[in-house]
Amino acid sequence: MMAPKAVLIFGGSGFLGSHLALRLRDEFKVYLTYHSRPILIPGVTAIPVELKKEAWLKRVFYSTSPDVIIYASGSNDPIWSEANPKDTERMHAVGPADVLNAADILNGADIQQPKFIYLSNCYTFDGSRGNYHETDTLLPSTVLGKAKVAGENFIRGKSLNYCLVRSSPLFGRGLASRPSFFDQLRMQLDAGQRIEVPHQELHSFAPVAGLCDMIVKIIHTNPKKGAFHYGGLTRVTLYELARAFARRYKFDPELIIQKTSASTAKYGDSHLWDYSLNSTLSVQTLKIQPLLLEESLDLI
Repeated sequence: MMAPKAVLIFGGSGFLGSHLALRLRDEFKVYLTYHSRPILIPGVTAIPVELKKEAWLKRVFYSTSPDVIIYASGSNDPIWSEANPKDTERMHAVGPADVLNAADILNGADIQQPKFIYLSNCYTFDGSRGNYHETDTLLPSTVLGKAKVAGENFIRGKSLNYCLVRSSPLFGRGLASRPSFFDQLRMQLDAGQRIEVPHQELHSFAPVAGLCDMIVKIIHTNPKKGAFHYGGLTRVTLYELARAFARRYKFDPELIIQKTSASTAKYGDSHLWDYSLNSTLSVQTLKIQPLLLEESLDLI
């Protein structure tokens, strides 16, 4: 019987990384890395890592001998990224380069070179029209998007076996110690609190569980040097998503109000950026099943 593949997840203590670890642990030998916040997931080995320390990174690769490397490090919050451009570049552009360069230690090992899966997002596009395909021109206008494109470009030039996965914003439950957006929203609605939510961007929001299933299919089918999109079938703003969540779970949607932002003052209240993604290629190639928003909310 063949030993299960080893999967090394960078950013395993975050929302997406922890969901990936939970999904993959029953089928693969899973290692996850964390920086400052240790995480305990039964059946998963957690390893402290600082990306700037090349010698330590090489030790991690040598000891784990991963068949698959998944890079999920860094915040995907565009507002946080605008306020922290250096940290954003460090995590999304420099970080993948550090990881791939350190992984060169495996070149002399008697193993097949690991597949590198880079988790990108919809901000690699300019948000002018939406429904973006994998082959559309990347024209990021945000700090987060520019850092992601820089990371993608380095990977294309460095790795011979990579997969770029651009996803729409994800939703789902978080860990008990690290509540997700929906967890926090549920608690505030349950307490009868009013919540301000942005409404300037359209997205094809999708459940995190679906992306984890898609990653499993990528590991099994092993497509070479490709990019895939992941998103839902319904385009809404975060404000509309929050109100749909409230209605689905019998909370008062009137507690959710639109948040005024700098974008509102500059472009007007009716201006919408559309970052929605088209997942047709992923559906055809990986046989994933995209969902309507109502179907996705039923899975939480």
